[in-house]
Amino acid sequence: MPYLKLEDRTKFKNHITEVVNLMTENNTNLYNRGEHFGYFVNRLVRRFLGDPNYTHHSFNSMFFGEPVRKTLDHNADSIAANLQKSTPIETAGDLNYAISAVYWGVLGQSSHATPARYGVHAYYAGILEKIRSTIDTVNVGNQSDMTVAFRRHIVIRGVLTHVLEEGYRRWVVPYEETKISENGDVWAAGDLVG
Repeated sequence: MPYLKLEDRTKFKNHITEVVNLMTENNTNLYNRGEHFGYFVNRLVRRFLGDPNYTHHSFNSMFFGEPVRKTLDHNADSIAANLQKSTPIETAGDLNYAISAVYWGVLGQSSHATPARYGVHAYYAGILEKIRSTIDTVNVGNQSDMTVAFRRHIVIRGVLTHVLEEGYRRWVVPYEETKISENGDVWAAGDLVG
């Protein structure tokens, strides 16, 4: 879960704030913001994983302006540098916090962001699922290096799963409950409502 002690959050604060501000303060459309988010998270987890191809373009980044890409690169790389790669289990909370803080910020928790509606939540969840489904273990180096890489890979998959689940629990479930109250359920007394 993303609930680190306050003193453990400080090493990420400026990087997270800069990324969230970049994604929410400019006039990019919702799809581009999602692509910026996907690019940032993809680079962060691949850098933590030790993937030698972490710098490759993803999420349409070849169309980002150079200043946007440089800002996302710098902050993803700086956060990754603060993660202890040799102890992936102990680092899982830090990784979860960094991803969740950006995720929640761009979906409306930042004072610079407009609260996201359901479709935007679904889009961002799909982005995280895409990243989770495409990462793989890096088989570079000796057996010890590959073992640690495998462990990082497993931790990353778990962290992304938890980010998705917590986002669903905190933001989508209350929205769905509100919509059931407003519009009725899908089925009632054995009949399709509508």
